[in-house]
Amino acid sequence: MITADIFGSLPDGRCVTKYTLSTHGASVSVMDFGATVLSVCIPDRTGAAADVLLGFGDLAGYLDNPACYGSTIAPVANRTDRAEVPLAGRIYHLPANDGPDHANNLHTDLARGLHKRLWSAELFEDDSAVRFSCELADGELGLPGNRRFAVTYRLDKEDQKDGADGGVRLEVEHVCETDAETYVNMTNHSYFNLAGHASGVCLSQRVSIDAETFLPLRADSVSAGESLSVADTPFDFRSLKELGADIECGSAQLDRARGYDHCFCVAGYARGAAPRHALRAVDDASGRTLDIFITAPGAHLYTGNWLGDEGAKDAASYGPHDGFAFEPEYYPDAVHHAEWPQPVCAPDRPYRERIVYRFGVDPDAAGASDAAGPAGAA
Repeated sequence: MITADIFGSLPDGRCVTKYTLSTHGASVSVMDFGATVLSVCIPDRTGAAADVLLGFGDLAGYLDNPACYGSTIAPVANRTDRAEVPLAGRIYHLPANDGPDHANNLHTDLARGLHKRLWSAELFEDDSAVRFSCELADGELGLPGNRRFAVTYRLDKEDQKDGADGGVRLEVEHVCETDAETYVNMTNHSYFNLAGHASGVCLSQRVSIDAETFLPLRADSVSAGESLSVADTPFDFRSLKELGADIECGSAQLDRARGYDHCFCVAGYARGAAPRHALRAVDDASGRTLDIFITAPGAHLYTGNWLGDEGAKDAASYGPHDGFAFEPEYYPDAVHHAEWPQPVCAPDRPYRERIVYRFGVDPDAAGASDAAGPAGAA
């Protein structure tokens, strides 16, 4: 089922609409401003539903939103060295908006990026899905090509397995089509707290990540250009452990970012393959679980190190580590590292990546095995 409600009006008078997808006691709300996820309400082991997504209760919060709660980030997510994109023999320039000297780029354009645009919406009632679309002209936001972006959100009930309730799955598809070769690295920037968005610090929730390596950061938070083994480091999440277990261990990398703000190289990447398992998170108190499947080469774990928002939804206030983001992506600054997979989009090669968020309940979460997250297709 899909319902639509007015969520507010932009300063120029255009209306912003919230669409709510519902199935089997769960619901997800998204809006056409920024193709943004507003809420994810799922039940705990007792059947009581709670919103596990950080965000605001009205449009005003999203007009600023430096934390990018729930946003679709495009054309280029994460940090780009020198705010430069070399492509087809030319260098294209993104806004210089990040780093100690504001010489680098973060998320393309924090003021005018696609997370600050009003997208068109198309509903698919039979599939419980909504598709948002937005266009950029050649040269707009610094990159070539007349580009059409689309984001589809689809909510389904998971099949039951071994007699247990399968929960629900939210599938997100990112697409870009272009009439000239261009560079695209889209992601979703949702923050989760499986105990409920207003539950405070989430570092006791247990997480596993299917990654043997991660990308360290330079002092200015741009990828250093190498991958390191997670073994014997605080970046080893190959089995379930509390998200904050090692966050204050004295690691120079964690001290630099005030926590995790790093891309993990998720195992098993193959261009065009089905979504593969990347992360499992478990909240022992509620029994809620989250499994994330991705098609991109990596995903960026951010433990909300700089959060600080008052007046969020339900009168909540958010502080550091009150939620975590896991942003599927091509490796940050890949354009300067030819040996990494490259998200180059062309007329005959559209950009198309998928994310699957699978929410469930483990009634025995507190005694769950420390085995890594489940394998297999999403």
